[in-house]
Amino acid sequence: MDNTTRRAKFSFAHRINAWWAVRQERRLRHTLHQRHPLGMALIGRIPAEVRNDWMCRAAGEFPGLVVGEANWIRCALGLVLFFQACRQQGERGHCALPSKAADSVWHAWLRVDGSGLADWQICHFGRELPHVEGPALGDALDVCLARTWAAACRAEHLDLLGPRLPWIFKLDSLLRLPTGWAYRFEQGCLVHRQIDGFGRPGGRTMTHEAVAGAALVTLGLMTEAELIAQRRRHRGEVNGCASSGWVSVAGDGGSCDAGGDAASSCGSSCGSGCGGGGD
Repeated sequence: MDNTTRRAKFSFAHRINAWWAVRQERRLRHTLHQRHPLGMALIGRIPAEVRNDWMCRAAGEFPGLVVGEANWIRCALGLVLFFQACRQQGERGHCALPSKAADSVWHAWLRVDGSGLADWQICHFGRELPHVEGPALGDALDVCLARTWAAACRAEHLDLLGPRLPWIFKLDSLLRLPTGWAYRFEQGCLVHRQIDGFGRPGGRTMTHEAVAGAALVTLGLMTEAELIAQRRRHRGEVNGCASSGWVSVAGDGGSCDAGGDAASSCGSSCGSGCGGGGD
């Protein structure tokens, strides 16, 4: 095979791959526009300098994060939806960010123009939402995470008792981001495991007792009537064999929905290293 033939084949393969990538990106945009129209509209208003910085530096700051247009859309949407959750919770307190992938965009924005980010937040969300490290959130991380969970579920019209996860809680798993957090429901409880270097959940399972029916009611994130209605709905789904993701894997403990201390903290492995919102 001469060099001309090799170059022609390489060029053809390159064009096919580029065409396929553009096609996949358009499909992704279309799907996400249907599910998150406001969030996708706000992504278009993020300064281009933020995207450029993320493309150049995010993979170095978050090893294993694959940069590219499709993942920029996914990560930026995660951050915008988190800002929406912070706005919805308002004066209840800080929310915890359950995604390192979304945090990668926040970091890029702070590097590029922190004061511009504050102005952008005020313009679109009514107030500044500062980047706050976990220990400074003011409440137990689990409680801050419960606020994010409740707001995200309501925004996406999902049951607060699971098992379906809102976008920001499934983002790290979707991207198989090493050191990120993989969430799921087991025995009616939201749990997470850290994602390992191979992009798979590994290590100890951490349970979030504040993200359970009784605890959500105690925190004022769910009404008693909603709790009763959703429990009835879930019992019907279990009886009808539509309970995917709800039943625990063997060997885990009892049901989280029986209650528990809503103010308990799951420590440094809580599934969130930072947050925002609050007073």
